[in-house]
Amino acid sequence: MLEKVKMIWAQGGMLTRLVWLNVVVFLVLMTLTLGDRLMGGALSSVVPSEGAWTLATSWRLETLASRPWSVLTHMFAHQGLWHLAMNMLLLFWMGRLYHAEVGSRRLLSTYLAGGLAGWLAYFLLSNGFKPMQEGSVFALGASASVMAIFGATATLRPDARFNLILFGQVALKHLFWGYVVLDYFGLSQGTNPGGNVAHLGGALFGVLLVQQERKGRQLLGWLEWVLDALASRSIRIPKRKRSRFEASTGNRWRAKEREASRAPMSDDEYNADRKDREARLDAILDKISKHGYDHLSPEDKRFLFDQSQR
Repeated sequence: MLEKVKMIWAQGGMLTRLVWLNVVVFLVLMTLTLGDRLMGGALSSVVPSEGAWTLATSWRLETLASRPWSVLTHMFAHQGLWHLAMNMLLLFWMGRLYHAEVGSRRLLSTYLAGGLAGWLAYFLLSNGFKPMQEGSVFALGASASVMAIFGATATLRPDARFNLILFGQVALKHLFWGYVVLDYFGLSQGTNPGGNVAHLGGALFGVLLVQQERKGRQLLGWLEWVLDALASRSIRIPKRKRSRFEASTGNRWRAKEREASRAPMSDDEYNADRKDREARLDAILDKISKHGYDHLSPEDKRFLFDQSQR
């Protein structure tokens, strides 16, 4: 059972899924481009290849109207291997720390909301200031989402340290603000204004998310409600069913009475008690995966510790 507990901490399931989703989308886009080239443009005559085969978003209203889904899909699409690698490395490094603090659901909601915040900053500023429109009319990449997770993690654990070549140990808060300064410098140079604005928008959202949560304001409550509804395939709140753990409460009491009387358990009682403990452990590990260890009750933490010693 101790190995099962260690596994849930090591895997960080949602983080792995996010990384793989970005990798798979990249491979699909590269395959479409290669196939279109080999087929003499037959694919692009059916689906426009510009703007990552309609997955990239845009600041132009007419372009956006023809691909409204791109507000979401752009944060999973990348235009080159280096672009993908840098984003996924930063997502993996920061995501592990963030996942350990808040769990899978908050990791996913921060990724999505950070991408939306970056897109909103890009859209508003590009339409508000003509110099921001220089360059490509399309935008794509997970950078804003990753920067939101980076900002949230740096706000939660500002004194966490990373070993950097040439610099030695650097506090996470200094590393984060260094990234922000680099994006601000890039914005001033005008080399990639849309991308820099999106990065800054995502970073600011990540910081505000944690700061507001400390004040009791849940910025992501609505999004997590939507995610929960989609996961259950129904917006209607289902009637709560008794879990296998709850259904076997009688077995637990019988086991305790048997233990108190020092009488040996029968095979049926032993099997029922073992199933009961496994069901409760599964429920606790599911809580850790979704919400983080800190959200466990003292009773759940005590049970988890006792099982790790078996």
